Amino acid sequence: MFKDNQKPKYQRLKEYIIETIQQKQLKFGDRIFSENELAEKFNISRHTVRQAIGELVNEGWLYRIHGKGTFVGNGPCERWEKMHTIGVITTYLNDYIFPAIIRGINSVLLGHGYNLLLSCTYNQHQMERLCLENLKNHRIAGLIVEPTKSALPNPNLDLYQELKQKNIPILFIHGCYEDFDCSYVVEDDVWAGYIATRHLIELGHTRIGGVFKKDDIQGHYRFAGFKKAHEEAGLEVLPSKILWFDTEQAINFESCIMECLISLLPQCSGIVCYNDQMAIKVLDVLRRMNLSVPDDISLVSFDDSQLAVASEVKLTTVAHPQERLGQQAAIAMINMIEGRQKRYSIKMRPELVIRGSAKKINQREEI
Repeated sequence: MFKDNQKPKYQRLKEYIIETIQQKQLKFGDRIFSENELAEKFNISRHTVRQAIGELVNEGWLYRIHGKGTFVGNGPCERWEKMHTIGVITTYLNDYIFPAIIRGINSVLLGHGYNLLLSCTYNQHQMERLCLENLKNHRIAGLIVEPTKSALPNPNLDLYQELKQKNIPILFIHGCYEDFDCSYVVEDDVWAGYIATRHLIELGHTRIGGVFKKDDIQGHYRFAGFKKAHEEAGLEVLPSKILWFDTEQAINFESCIMECLISLLPQCSGIVCYNDQMAIKVLDVLRRMNLSVPDDISLVSFDDSQLAVASEVKLTTVAHPQERLGQQAAIAMINMIEGRQKRYSIKMRPELVIRGSAKKINQREEI
């Protein structure tokens, strides 16, 4: 099937794939055969196939999406690829507030002639490394990242530094890594924690508990706002009323967190929850304890996701900018790529959405 048997096999495979693309038998975005399928089809080794595919990716003829396969790219015009492909890494993709954020990013990129190349870490460092390695092969023009376990030391800073040394702009959303100097567009989570807690205090609550995430920096900032509101009101933050959890504990909620909540809740007249997802789980625990919201315990959370209005109790929650944050991040990234501005440090101030999960109480109820 190869025309010139004098050339190395990997070179002949490259030329065959290029010719197939040029003859429009394969078009931009089409998925090509897997390495195993190509090896069998042309009776060559997987190593030979991998060498050919790797060079075609580097030249722009093909691109890879981790977990999905190899696809036809735009050809070997490096300037076009570098000027039109922006990598986006988020911790999750398909649920909660993430579709709105991605929609905001994509709406701006499409309007300015850019493509979005999306990856997901599931808030795991090893997956983040795979995402970064994959994006390196695409010679991206810029990178928008939601950091993975942002409150912890990150083992992948070497890859971020490598991209930075190649003059690829990097912009973070939701938080940053402590040891990496970068641009960011974030929600002001200290303010978010402050207004959520202040709302309960203004309703007369003094026995306020908090449930915060410890491996993401947003949890620490929201706790800082929680603490600030207490200090302004002359109230003490008691460690016994604070429950910290991490990503793995949230996944294994019933075995890792539920018993701690059962001990915490009776001590409090109000609870500030890290996000709407955790608030829904707290609501479920309260039902099991035959306690109701807001009659027995008031509840305030964060993000104003669809979950906030999905249950019979509509949550009072701090509204995350969601789509607007995605749009702002995309605008900043395009300006960085096109040289209009080198650095961004943007904090978007959220607002409290008051619904029915928190009520005013008197001194007698608080004792």
